Amino acid sequence: MKILVGNDFDEVLRTRPASGWWNQRVTWFAEDGDLVILPARPEESFLRYVTGMTGTRRSSLRVLVPPAEEGRPDTLSGSCLVDEEFLGRIRSALAGRPVTGIVPLWPSASIARLARALGVPEALAGREFAEQGGGALLNSKTAFRAIAAGVGVGLPRGRVCADRDGTVDAVLELVGAGHIAMLKKDYMSGGAGNEIVSPVPGVSPVGAKNVVVAADEAAVVRYVEGRWDWLTDGGRHQFVVERYHPGSVACFAEFLITDDGIEFGAHGEMLSEPVTTKQIIPPPAFSGQVLDDLTDQGRRLCEPLRAMGYRGRLSADAIVTPDGELLFTEYNGRITGSTHVYSVFGEKIVGGDFMKDRVLFEGFWPKGWSVPSFDEAVRRLTEAGLVYDRGSRTGVIISSAFDRRDDTLLHCVVAESLSEARTVEERLAGLFAAR
Repeated sequence: MKILVGNDFDEVLRTRPASGWWNQRVTWFAEDGDLVILPARPEESFLRYVTGMTGTRRSSLRVLVPPAEEGRPDTLSGSCLVDEEFLGRIRSALAGRPVTGIVPLWPSASIARLARALGVPEALAGREFAEQGGGALLNSKTAFRAIAAGVGVGLPRGRVCADRDGTVDAVLELVGAGHIAMLKKDYMSGGAGNEIVSPVPGVSPVGAKNVVVAADEAAVVRYVEGRWDWLTDGGRHQFVVERYHPGSVACFAEFLITDDGIEFGAHGEMLSEPVTTKQIIPPPAFSGQVLDDLTDQGRRLCEPLRAMGYRGRLSADAIVTPDGELLFTEYNGRITGSTHVYSVFGEKIVGGDFMKDRVLFEGFWPKGWSVPSFDEAVRRLTEAGLVYDRGSRTGVIISSAFDRRDDTLLHCVVAESLSEARTVEERLAGLFAAR
């Protein structure tokens, strides 16, 4: 049996409030007999839906939720995972059965401590690396640039910054050459920690939350001074300044790093409105040569991480500029928001040669969409004839648990083409958009 842990970023790096609904996606990886540890009690309807889609027997799964720390609901902190009372509950759930693997969403040192406390350190692949805080290196944009430069993959022009004067110089170097700068916080994701500094107005903030116009040194200095605490998380972290390429298409190649080698997972395209909201697997916008280059260079990023002892998923993110240049922008060493889409939806549910004869179009709901409950979403999809059909290998899969903050979900449209997937999206708007 495996222990699946729906954890998030180490809390010393970043805390995402109320992310318990999002981390419940770890249940997509559950198989018969597994133990699932979650930050919040899942709805039974969601568990039944997931296990019905994957063929896992719901009755065979054990789900445990540790007591929440005061002021930190929906968070699996390192201390709550190794709380003695909670460890006792885990041991009771294991009932002496052997643990064949411990699979966290995020490779935290706290998971290594959990494995040790349970007496099964060998069940966590790459434990030695994770135990020494390796997860921070795997999800740092500044560490990424050092490793990417070292192995020789393409990078946007830029540098890692740690002081105000160096930051001003880095931005002015780009702005002075007529380029646009993007500043990226070290441990944010999906573009939520990015800002664009442009010498001219009118730039759309694709891949960033907003745009600041700063055409001269005085304006850049004011910007850096005003945003320093935000950029550095109160002086704790470095960050990246790099050239922003308008009109680029974002993509990724994901891999699984094991003792035996580096296994390719899937390619995808990412869509931003303005931060990342949707993904398309496989990516329709690229030629075979671009995908080959994406795979080859992404694999090169994996090699030093494997040599250092990391074992797990790694997504290498890149852009293809309007000139056709492939430039890598970050990596993410964790189970990502794409892993379940290709490895569970694609490989296990859709099956066949899904990367050649199907499109998986998955994402967050747009502003204005909502539904009262998870069950109501299933009911509407069923009545509209849009639920996933195993016979045709098309339809809609609900990807996530219900997000009670705004009454939304994630969904994945499985279709024979992107145009058909977009047609289904239009029908979904009729079911869930505000009238």
